[in-house]
Amino acid sequence: MGFKTRLCDVCESKPAVLKCPACGRWVCEEDFDYSKNLCVVCASTLCEICGRRPSIGYCRVCGRVGCEECLVQESTVSYVCRECAERLGLRLNSKRYRFRLK
Repeated sequence: MGFKTRLCDVCESKPAVLKCPACGRWVCEEDFDYSKNLCVVCASTLCEICGRRPSIGYCRVCGRVGCEECLVQESTVSYVCRECAERLGLRLNSKRYRFRLK
């Protein structure tokens, strides 16, 4: 019986040598982002604002993807990041979790 090499879960062609601590994927060295210590899939879905949590959507003003902490839902399909909201003079209406002009 021969030893079967585990293949990368991303490219499915190179030997997997590293395990992503966020999702558990086994990946090759080329599909691992050493600066973020994550696989390239997880690294590409991180919040562009804080860089710590997975993104849930994007800001309709600046276009950056953000997480639950950095974005506020403006409507059922629209988000605004807290930075843009402040810059535009929007304030959070706590009852509806929506912004309105100050």
